[in-house]
Amino acid sequence: MVETARGTVHEWQRDHMGHINVRAYMEFFEEACWQLYSMLGLTASKLRAGAVHLAAVQQNIRYSKELYPGDTVAVRSLVLELRDKVLRFRHELVNTETGDVCADCEFTVVCLDPEARKSRPFPPETAERARVLMESPS
Repeated sequence: MVETARGTVHEWQRDHMGHINVRAYMEFFEEACWQLYSMLGLTASKLRAGAVHLAAVQQNIRYSKELYPGDTVAVRSLVLELRDKVLRFRHELVNTETGDVCADCEFTVVCLDPEARKSRPFPPETAERARVLMESPS
């Protein structure tokens, strides 16, 4: 797994039960997505240029441990599967003090042709980078 985000839990992310709310977990995962996409060559400038778009089609989240304001966290990511037009990856949100995995999330994204508004194959360089990340030792 590669580290794709790092942060701190803030007081404003606390819910009525005292720990962070589900939105905060997703914020950490969302930041990790953009770092992972960049590692795959799908940089912000490339996506803004419009040749390729991405669509998240499924997200499955498991919450394992609570996080509290002041906790420091890191997100580690792993490419699970690459098909012609589909990428699956997993993020783990880790409490950096304890090493506990507090949540994990599996994403499925599809590569889109914005003109045709249909799925299309990932660019070859993206597919190659994804394969390298799948093969990298943990």
